[in-house]
Amino acid sequence: MEAKTVQRNVPVSAKKARRLIPVVKGKPVVEAKMRLDFMPQAAARILKKCIHTAASNYLDKAGEVDLKEEDLFVKSVIIEEGQKLKRYVPMSFGRAGIIRRRFSHITVIVDKLGEK
Repeated sequence: MEAKTVQRNVPVSAKKARRLIPVVKGKPVVEAKMRLDFMPQAAARILKKCIHTAASNYLDKAGEVDLKEEDLFVKSVIIEEGQKLKRYVPMSFGRAGIIRRRFSHITVIVDKLGEK
């Protein structure tokens, strides 16, 4: 059994957030959250919340079985590009420069440690 969480339209670039995937993928949930605590990127805090939510979803799904966060690991993390907000800024020679505010969609899947 696995549980997942999906965060849509997270205000961070997918390219910058994907750098954190090797840090947490395949690690126990507690260790992954601890590693993200010490990362300076803004995406680290968002990814930590996603992992926490996925673990909570798993524990809710499991019901009355005695499980803890220590028994779970991060099975996969998928970060995709979301929408882009486009803004225009006046530039030289009468041109309009485009500012693209990028968003991303984060999917985290969590499973029990013995079921790799």
